[in-house]
Amino acid sequence: MSRTTSASTRHGFFLHCMDPGGDTGLSLLRIEADDFELVDWATIPYDPSLETDAAMPSMKLIEWVDRHPGRHQFLYENFHLRNNSAQKDTTALRVIGSVEQMLFERRLYESVHPQEPVEAKHMVPDEVLEALGLHMEHQHAQRHVRDSLRHAVTHLTRMRYLPVCRAAYPKGGGATSRSPRSRPSSGSTPAR
Repeated sequence: MSRTTSASTRHGFFLHCMDPGGDTGLSLLRIEADDFELVDWATIPYDPSLETDAAMPSMKLIEWVDRHPGRHQFLYENFHLRNNSAQKDTTALRVIGSVEQMLFERRLYESVHPQEPVEAKHMVPDEVLEALGLHMEHQHAQRHVRDSLRHAVTHLTRMRYLPVCRAAYPKGGGATSRSPRSRPSSGSTPAR
């Protein structure tokens, strides 16, 4: 566990999570020493021309930092092109590039954590998200938000963040039910 991360947990921080792609899933969690809360979420279709009602993910991240004063960390799925893939969709790389440019120009986060895609998918099945109250009620439109939350749970587990570890991975097996503090959804998914 890094010194920055453990100190931040004691004092609380916001964790911005991103699952990049054609539809980018974003989630914002407030992390306190003994509890966490899903504060906001969004699914943002990729539209570099900004001709639709959609926005770039970087715009939503800036909005969240402005709206929620405090300490902020950023976690994202790091995307790699593989030679074994028949389809080479580079949208995720373009989304990551635009966000990295924003990170460079604005310095909004005290730390940035890239994470490999396979890590969250295998470590955090739907049952774990359900136990943590983060499954988004099985809404198909929120699958990318759920994936961003899988990255959050993976990261917080690696940090040995006890509120997540105890509920998601109790001794003796299956996840236990736990409802984080959460507000009625203020997130948004543009209609198509």
